[in-house]
Amino acid sequence: MMAYDSQDIETRWQARWADARVFEAEVDDSRPKFYCLEMFPYPSGYMHMGHVRNYSIGDAMARFQRLMGKNVLYPMGYDSFGMPAENAAKKEGGHPHSVTERNIAMIRADQERMGYSYDWRRMFATSTPEYYRWNQELFLKFNEAGLVERRFAPVNWCYDCDTVLANEQVKNNRCWRCGLEVVQKDMAQWFLRMTEYADELLDELDHIEFPENVKAMQRNWIGRSHGAHIEFAVAGDVAGAGADGAAGAASIGAFTTRPDTIFGVTFVTLSPEHPLCEPLVAGTEFEAGWRELADECAKLSEFERINMLKEKKGVPLGRFAINPLTGEEVPIYAGNFVVASYGTGAVMAVPGHDQRDYDFAKKYGIPVKPVLSRREGGEAVEENPVFDGLGWMVNSTRPEFDGLFGNEAKAAVISALEAEGSGHGTVQYRLKDWLLSRQRFWGTPIPMLHCEACGVVPVPYEQLPVELPLDVTFSWDESGNPLAASESFLAATCPQCNGSARRETDTMDTFYDSSWYFLRFADSANDAQAFDREAVDYWLDGGVDLYIGGIEHAVMHLLYARFFTKATRDLGMNSVGEPFGRLVCQGMLNAPAPFCADCNTEYHIENFGGDCPTCGAGLGSRSAKMSKSLGNTVSPGEMVEKFGADTVRLFILFGANPEAGMDWSDNAVLANYKQVCAIIDAFNAGNSLGDAPGPMDEWLLARLRVNQARWRECMDAVSLREGVMASHFEMLADWQWYLRRGGADRATARRYLAGWAPMLAPATPHIAEEFWAELGGGDAASGQMLAVHDMEFDAGGTGDSGVLAREAYLRGVIDSARNIRGLAERHSDAPITGVVIQTAAAWKGELAREAISLAAADFDFKREGQGHLKGLPIFAEESLRGEIFQTWMALTMGSKKKRGRIHTWSDGEKELILSGLDEAGIISENSAFIAQLLGVESLSVYPAGEGEDVAGKARFASPLEPGIAFI
Repeated sequence: MMAYDSQDIETRWQARWADARVFEAEVDDSRPKFYCLEMFPYPSGYMHMGHVRNYSIGDAMARFQRLMGKNVLYPMGYDSFGMPAENAAKKEGGHPHSVTERNIAMIRADQERMGYSYDWRRMFATSTPEYYRWNQELFLKFNEAGLVERRFAPVNWCYDCDTVLANEQVKNNRCWRCGLEVVQKDMAQWFLRMTEYADELLDELDHIEFPENVKAMQRNWIGRSHGAHIEFAVAGDVAGAGADGAAGAASIGAFTTRPDTIFGVTFVTLSPEHPLCEPLVAGTEFEAGWRELADECAKLSEFERINMLKEKKGVPLGRFAINPLTGEEVPIYAGNFVVASYGTGAVMAVPGHDQRDYDFAKKYGIPVKPVLSRREGGEAVEENPVFDGLGWMVNSTRPEFDGLFGNEAKAAVISALEAEGSGHGTVQYRLKDWLLSRQRFWGTPIPMLHCEACGVVPVPYEQLPVELPLDVTFSWDESGNPLAASESFLAATCPQCNGSARRETDTMDTFYDSSWYFLRFADSANDAQAFDREAVDYWLDGGVDLYIGGIEHAVMHLLYARFFTKATRDLGMNSVGEPFGRLVCQGMLNAPAPFCADCNTEYHIENFGGDCPTCGAGLGSRSAKMSKSLGNTVSPGEMVEKFGADTVRLFILFGANPEAGMDWSDNAVLANYKQVCAIIDAFNAGNSLGDAPGPMDEWLLARLRVNQARWRECMDAVSLREGVMASHFEMLADWQWYLRRGGADRATARRYLAGWAPMLAPATPHIAEEFWAELGGGDAASGQMLAVHDMEFDAGGTGDSGVLAREAYLRGVIDSARNIRGLAERHSDAPITGVVIQTAAAWKGELAREAISLAAADFDFKREGQGHLKGLPIFAEESLRGEIFQTWMALTMGSKKKRGRIHTWSDGEKELILSGLDEAGIISENSAFIAQLLGVESLSVYPAGEGEDVAGKARFASPLEPGIAFI
């Protein structure tokens, strides 16, 4: 008999798994593979419950797929570069390397204690030279392929983190890491040319299994727009635009997705930083206004100017641009809402059909010229809100355009522009090249050298890795990148001229590390190359089969990883087009936190019961994402020590399906612990039974097959809550019902338990192993393939369905009786001591058999059913016709779910089992059991027309259900 000591059982089995190397995987073409992966963690110390949720989902699926006979690759590693390690090193006066190694040891110990089934041989940390040397080699390969570029660019700069941020890392104009405001700064930067893959990244979204919201976010981020580039010549010469810096002709290039509105252009707007602005206004009365606007915009980030401007404003530049198709001169403005890095930094303004342009025109007294009609042959009218949809062109100065609509109109305008050399059709993208440079220490050094004679030179492959120095001192007194002050790091020799050179001090964005780690996991022990092509092509055929992580990475990590996979494919390193087959974005794990409704803000849990620190209002409470900043976290270690890892895993998986958010609950954890104990009691009871075959044995094994089928279906669909419901709750409930109904056969019990134990393994693997061992299962259950049986049917065609239907009918009668008893007790002055069940009349059974026979022949009940009914002998009974019609309708015209009940046969004589049709005698056979469960002294069963009529004393759910009365 198993006594439940979670600490002993769990650590013992974890040791056995490690000794037996159960979870190690190798390429095996004879078996279907399954690559299961969670987004690997940043090692910040001990695991938190968010980690536990993520890894428990992945581990359950990895274990399930092993049971299904698949060759499962399930690795773990650590995304260990980043600013937090630098900050911790400054705080401790140490080095990021030691901080990182300590944190990795802490989180790995937690993961091992949870019993996650990783192939630990494949583990790596991205901050080790053994990993980041391949980062550097890939960088050099990308450089050779023309995918690397160094150029000056305005960048997002975080003073607190002392580094550049990619656009994707700026959230609401704040650093994604520390939350402080971001400013703009011009610097020489390294870029990866992601835009070369923009079309493929966008088009392939139609063929991958990502959640639709993730696809939408990526489509929006890539932002492909079809339109026209139009040149607006500047009227008159412009200073510096001619040869040798003399005055000359200049033009303004503008991109638009609506070339069909070109005849409505009434002004052109430039970004204040546009290179033409200064020469246009230099020495004029308009210069001061432009400079004031330019200085104001310089203090704002790109994000703010695009998304958060409180006021859209501009200034005239005192010059005019010429519409290439009309010859009209329109004024040129500088506007704070136009950004130099988006498009060309210039906008052709059509206030008749763009709301922003309309508001600007009205503010500054610029004409509005509508040129599109809502209906064919109609007029274009000024509206507010403006008409910005597709329409019929009107008011064109070239009559051949009037009457054209939509895409035809756009194509005609583009053709005219191209014919006259003043524009062309083009495609633009919102996606920018990946800004890779970071001015910080704890990242992969960019393998480039700066030589005064040769310029920028790549480090030779044979000199990789370029390692980070371990002799750097970190403190809060030091600012900037420590690499720039490390002479031992900086000093190098140019491989081209053998002269002195200086190393590049920028390091790589840490998203670079995580953009290909899933490829390295396929061949992580390889010290000759980043990965072997054959290994990657095997494990990533169709992509990682299940990839689990947060929605917050939709347009950073996931997009970068897709780019890397395609770029390495084109380098001949693999044949994989997409890295991830199926993506599951797990929901948040929440816990209560103090909340101010007026401020719409959560606060640290130390404020519970107090007033809002901001406005002074009384604080309430609401569920918020667990976080250290709010203090509403729960230590997994404490929960595991108290209840065991299996209980914590069961709570996580049963609490909600992976994509849904879930709330932490101490009571729910305790309830799941009690469920684990109840399952243990069930196995103990099963092993203690004697040899006593009985009528319930067949039902129990049939329920095993039903639950196995449902469990497998749910687990395949990653519907883990429903899967756990079947394996840990319904299986237990069925076992308890078996015992309650008198089941007591040891052989049957062992067959049931042997089928049940592996089903428990994905969620609660330690107790599953213990059960498997007690049942004599031999090797660890975690390495077994589960024989999942289909529903069985005997030669007579009855099989499981008949067995299950008989018991389901009995339980349905009992449930109905319990509900009616509650009603009876509320209306009875005397204690209830008995129950009378009146079953349906015999003719209803005959009518049901007739309906089943017709249904099997695809009879059209809706069109012909009533006529057929009137031809039946029973219809001659005029006094019953009302009830006959009602019964017939219940049998034939209900929902498919309800009609399906009439297709259930009993065992042996093929008699119908229908609510109220007790021809098989189920109620009579089990009258004593029913009376016991209902807590009454007597129970009488008879068909309609015999004994006391209880119709007036009972509720009838349908004409087929039995009448039940309590007396």
